[in-house]
Amino acid sequence: MSPSHPGRVESLQNAQDRAAIINLLAAYAHFANIGDIDGWAGCFADDATYRISAPDAPGEPIPKALVVAAETPQFAAYRRMLAEPGSGDRKIYCIVNPYIMAIEGDRAQIVAELVQLRTSADPANPPRIQLTGTYRGELQRRDETWRILRWEIVTTRQPESVSEVPALWWLNVASNASGDWHDR
Repeated sequence: MSPSHPGRVESLQNAQDRAAIINLLAAYAHFANIGDIDGWAGCFADDATYRISAPDAPGEPIPKALVVAAETPQFAAYRRMLAEPGSGDRKIYCIVNPYIMAIEGDRAQIVAELVQLRTSADPANPPRIQLTGTYRGELQRRDETWRILRWEIVTTRQPESVSEVPALWWLNVASNASGDWHDR
């Protein structure tokens, strides 16, 4: 895929594709934030793969079905956090600066930044940035609907503790013989 100037809209179809892709990325974060595993899973093609990597721990692509199974308990925890607003505990996923690098036919390449915020009811623990990284994705349009086909998150730092690590992280590290991350 050869990128044109990022500010160029080449056609009405291109503008519609870009709007649909940005909406897909927003929906991805929204569904994670409200703990909607079905909505989140629907952002991916059935044959999608997902990879999480961190410094010194490259991940391996994992099929969507395993990702959804691994993330289901985490999404239930997000719903519990929302159901108890007085607790103050919450994780908020933000997709920042989405850039559609190229669209060719029914394929698109994107990059965006990940910022995960963590809040707490304890005044001694103000809201903080828990995790940062970069999303890279290959999207595909099938039946007039854009979905994520290949998804990768490259974190910019190691998670601080086991409690901050989604189940998917463990799947990635366990599936990769060179993954050497340990809880501190």
